[in-house]
Amino acid sequence: MIRFVAGLPLLVLVTVLGVVAETPAWTAVDGALVQVVHDARNPVLTGVALILNLLFGTEAGVVISLALGVFVLVVRTPEAVRALLVVLAGWGLGALLKVVFDRPRPPVAFSMLGEMGDTSFPSGHVCLTAAVAVAAWVLTRRPWVVAVGAVLVAGQMLARVYLGVHYPTDVLAAVVAVAASSIIVLHGTAREVVHSLGKTQSG
Repeated sequence: MIRFVAGLPLLVLVTVLGVVAETPAWTAVDGALVQVVHDARNPVLTGVALILNLLFGTEAGVVISLALGVFVLVVRTPEAVRALLVVLAGWGLGALLKVVFDRPRPPVAFSMLGEMGDTSFPSGHVCLTAAVAVAAWVLTRRPWVVAVGAVLVAGQMLARVYLGVHYPTDVLAAVVAVAASSIIVLHGTAREVVHSLGKTQSG
């Protein structure tokens, strides 16, 4: 309960962002910021953005989740369970928010990826990237992992706007959503799940 209360302000914040992001005035500001980012397009940045698009897309998310699931079954540690829960919760909350708010994407003329899914808020790529970054820290507890993760998440945020498939508010909301879900689940039922896995193995 305490964990949920701690994450509640962030859930409220992402909800407020979702509501205001659908207003014409907010979208106009978002659109102006998108244009600023697009003015910086060049072949090198485009290549980096496309790599980030590939590494943290839906297919990659499925592979990462399955790999973490297998890892949990093999090592059976609370840290492995927490890492899996962080990824599933962060990525899953992003998918849920897309359904709730159903914000249209930027005009397709902005997109460097052609036609995409209809919903824009929040960015699923940023949700997955941020969740994986938190999961990596959970597994390693290394300061350099935090630094690398922060750079990766910031790069993905810029990349989604750069590629013309998200507004700045979409990528900001994704980070807030993952922060909320991580706080809520990070220390939740990991030990209980590991204990259940152990009982299943012995049985």
